[in-house]
Amino acid sequence: MSKGKKLKDYGITLMIILFGISLIAVILCLYLFKIRNLNVVGNRTVPKADFIELSGIKIGDNYLLLNKSRLKTRIESNRYLKFRSAQLDYSGTLTLRLNERHAMGILVRNGFYYVIDENGVVLENSGPNMPENVKCPFVFGLNLPDAAKILAGEPVGVMDKEQLVALSKVLKALDETNMLGRTASLDIGNLDNIYIMTTEQAQVVLGQAKDLTVKLVVAREVLHQRQEMENLTGARIDISNGYEAHYIPPVLPTVTPVPTATPTIEPAETPKKK
Repeated sequence: MSKGKKLKDYGITLMIILFGISLIAVILCLYLFKIRNLNVVGNRTVPKADFIELSGIKIGDNYLLLNKSRLKTRIESNRYLKFRSAQLDYSGTLTLRLNERHAMGILVRNGFYYVIDENGVVLENSGPNMPENVKCPFVFGLNLPDAAKILAGEPVGVMDKEQLVALSKVLKALDETNMLGRTASLDIGNLDNIYIMTTEQAQVVLGQAKDLTVKLVVAREVLHQRQEMENLTGARIDISNGYEAHYIPPVLPTVTPVPTATPTIEPAETPKKK
């Protein structure tokens, strides 16, 4: 057999072997990366079935062909959802991880009501009507440009980004201390003098957005104690120093004057004649 024929036969054999290896690799990939089950982590209010339907993934799909960018876009088409990751384990279970955005505040702008999450992302524009089934504090004091457009799915376009940072901290602290449902409004206009109004219309002065959990826990206990003794409407709790609450009642007690004896002035002594 000539040398050229041997090389040709060797080349054909090598191609057959490589084709076989490639075919086996493809079959293994189709088998090993086949999605056999779907799991969802992080959903609290959105049912698992609704989330899976929104993702567009079906049992039998191949993980390697999954377009995560498109998956993220599909999931986040629901503004209350935020995609985190998708991971396939050895058993073929695809775990989808997400965060749910929760209504944390209501912003009123030009007669329209906007529902926002803890990061100031607009979840819903309910128009001129109060949003139904949303119990959140009204947010006041955000510095917005006159021509600012408030778009669903986007953060509120404030002029001072520090306001959104402080807003996020306060809303998270209110949620963590179970004070969110008791808060009627939040004023973030002055970052050195942030305050909330409770549903009883008592003002709680938080000062700067620091040590908020401690401040709100202390304020909560003061409210709990005082509500059993008096009407809290108009009361004020200053906890801006972070460790000591100063309670000012709705009506300051009237000081009752105490009668005192009028001092008698003795007549001047008459000078003696010499």
